[in-house]
Amino acid sequence: MLTVAVASLLAPARADAQSGDNKAIAEAAFLRGRELMDQGKPAEACPKFEESARLDPSVGALLNLALCNEQLGRTATAWARYKEAATLAHATGDTDRLKIAEEFADKLAPKLSRLRIEADKPAAGLVIKRNGEPLGATLLGDPIPVDPGEHTIEATAPGFLPWSTKIVVGKDADQKTVSVPALVADPNAKPVEKVDAPPAASGAKGLRTAAFVAGGLGIAALGVGVVFGGLASSDVGKADPLCPEKKCNAEGFALIEGAQTKAVVSTIGFAMGGAALASGVVLFFVSRAAAKEPGSEPPRAWLVPSFGPHGGGASILGTF
Repeated sequence: MLTVAVASLLAPARADAQSGDNKAIAEAAFLRGRELMDQGKPAEACPKFEESARLDPSVGALLNLALCNEQLGRTATAWARYKEAATLAHATGDTDRLKIAEEFADKLAPKLSRLRIEADKPAAGLVIKRNGEPLGATLLGDPIPVDPGEHTIEATAPGFLPWSTKIVVGKDADQKTVSVPALVADPNAKPVEKVDAPPAASGAKGLRTAAFVAGGLGIAALGVGVVFGGLASSDVGKADPLCPEKKCNAEGFALIEGAQTKAVVSTIGFAMGGAALASGVVLFFVSRAAAKEPGSEPPRAWLVPSFGPHGGGASILGTF
């Protein structure tokens, strides 16, 4: 009775089935796989179940695929397929097949053989492959489940000679380790072309442009200082008749306040204008020095304005 029950649980029981011909082909491949399993031909049955699961995923196809791989001694592949079947059964609410898949996977887990791949002094761009499949760098040093049998390990990196070896992993929880040695530099490898640093003249040109910009800003700021200074002086002149003995009426008081505000703006303008002009001069001479020293790192400078409650200014920051 148990055999009949298990056999019924290995029937397709698909999730969201594909439509059209794929479903029919998947069903035919599944049935042919069952026939081959009954005939004791798991090596021929596995590809049928693989194709059935690909075209129309089902818990039954995955369980049978796991079973035929287990009979062929591919324990790691079988265990992975049982886990896939359990995941699909859980997603579809198939509790009976979920229990079967988990029991089969748990029973097989202690028998898994494992392979640890380590790399001594890994080169930049190192790629390690196992049987032609890249192995993620995060798995280096971890004992990974593998099918018993011969495995080919390859290691490559730009500018180095490739390295490879073969190792045989046994059955029944056998554990092996492969250490990838430091790769040997390829004497025929094309040297990496060095990117030449930009000529110093280009840096000098940028500094010279910054010098002219700073100078222009300085002249503009000085113009603002002159204009607002004149306006402040004019307001004071208008307020004098309205403030006899320093006692101003409303209009005189307003003129005095306006004059004070314009005086502050004028002061900021003169301060920033002078600083900007000075910065322009410095940047100009720095640009000339940079043009005369090819091969050295070109100097860099930045004009940083600053403001305060009673004025402003500017500073030069950078490397010279």
